[in-house]
Amino acid sequence: MSAKKDSRNAWIKLRVTQDEKKDIAAKAHTQGQTVADFLRQRALDYRLRQTPLEKERTRQLARVGSNMNQLARWANTYKSRAEALEVLIALAAFERELRVTPEEPCL
Repeated sequence: MSAKKDSRNAWIKLRVTQDEKKDIAAKAHTQGQTVADFLRQRALDYRLRQTPLEKERTRQLARVGSNMNQLARWANTYKSRAEALEVLIALAAFERELRVTPEEPCL
């Protein structure tokens, strides 16, 4: 048996100006889509801007990555003097820092 597709039977109403309507229709036509398909695709596939929490987590990850890169560079530069224990302690500190970072709320 084939799976039954959901029919589109719900409405979303949106008021726009005549100029906006013309612009939307023109953009849909340029894309080779109907206005409904164009708006549906824009609404469902559009990537939302980052929240302040996401921006902060990105900054924190960048800092941790930079620190790890510096550690790896140091270890590669001073291989003869690098103590394995010191490197492991630094990596463990990074791991602890990552675990302490608050998780992003699920939406």
